[in-house]
Amino acid sequence: MSLLNLALRVIAAVTVMVASPSLMAQGKNLPNGPAFHPFAEPLEFDPDWQFFAPVDVDSMLEKSPRKRANTGWFAAYDRTHLWVSRPATEASANTGDFGWGNRFDVGFMTTERTGWFASFRHISGPNMYDNIYQERLNRVNTDDTNSLTDPVQPFIDANDPQLGTRAYVLQDSLNVFNMSNFELNKTWRREPYRYGGIIEPMVGFKYMNVDDLAVNQSYARSLLPLTGGAATTDQQVETFTSRETRIKNQMVGGQLGARYFTHYNRWTLSGELRAFGMANFQARDASVRSLATQYSGGAGINTGVTATDYSTGTGFAQTTNTEFVFGFEARAQAAYQVTKGFSLRGGLDVIDFAQGIWRAANPGFGNINENNQDVQLAGYTFGLEFNR
Repeated sequence: MSLLNLALRVIAAVTVMVASPSLMAQGKNLPNGPAFHPFAEPLEFDPDWQFFAPVDVDSMLEKSPRKRANTGWFAAYDRTHLWVSRPATEASANTGDFGWGNRFDVGFMTTERTGWFASFRHISGPNMYDNIYQERLNRVNTDDTNSLTDPVQPFIDANDPQLGTRAYVLQDSLNVFNMSNFELNKTWRREPYRYGGIIEPMVGFKYMNVDDLAVNQSYARSLLPLTGGAATTDQQVETFTSRETRIKNQMVGGQLGARYFTHYNRWTLSGELRAFGMANFQARDASVRSLATQYSGGAGINTGVTATDYSTGTGFAQTTNTEFVFGFEARAQAAYQVTKGFSLRGGLDVIDFAQGIWRAANPGFGNINENNQDVQLAGYTFGLEFNR
């Protein structure tokens, strides 16, 4: 069974448990009383539906910490902007780059101070490259007088499918990173501490994807014809070569953690810590692609030229590996209550993969088999929460 199929089966099982409370709720009609069900029915909490009502500050401040801690369904959305460390094989490995992402949380807390919540996150970046604008052969300039004192700016030929110009953009990747995360956690709410702080321990399932890409492109010219024979000024060849390495880390495992929060006037101050351990099933796809163009004809201006394209490639060569990943995530957030049900929040987020991550490397610039690297992410978040 593939890792993807296993993850889909786990998600399907969780969905059935959440969406079908009647499977065990029929025990309510039993003589011995209601049967246990791990998930809540959507309307069991009987909300008043006044989510957009103004905040009654005086009434809110009179509540005890236990009464003020919300129960029922909750949800949150955060826009994230995180710094991501570069691969260890890069010459600039001691720095990093920022990428944007999104995070969604949804769950519930019962009046018995126990609940569940799920979290999904995706980070699409950074996407950092060094780019070189390389002009191609056979670029027409009928106004070129070859005068150093009166140079002419040539126009751009719009006949290249890549840019609409007679040029290649040669890329050398520095940090091309994508990450997705899904987790399902069981949580409990403890009694408030002396000064009103409340801790919520959690334990859960975690599934993550970390994808990485390395690209190195080059350009060369030659007088040697591709079809064989001696070099001649009537023929020139240009060759564009792209070397690509794609890495996929698929991780599945568990985590332990806790959330601590306290209230101050309209503010809710919180901190979260998760420690995780996962099996990482890694795969690397490497390929080389070349596009050569041979120009045959005279070298003079407006002389007829024939261009012939030759395309070659190695296809993808795949390598797999398995590693163990462990690390932690820490969050600190402050939420300001705007209405009875909604709050605006912002905070800091740190994620550390201590080992076990495979990052992509350009074949000519580093060890492409560095499959046990560490990765750090850190940055800020801002978003909206409901009934949290």
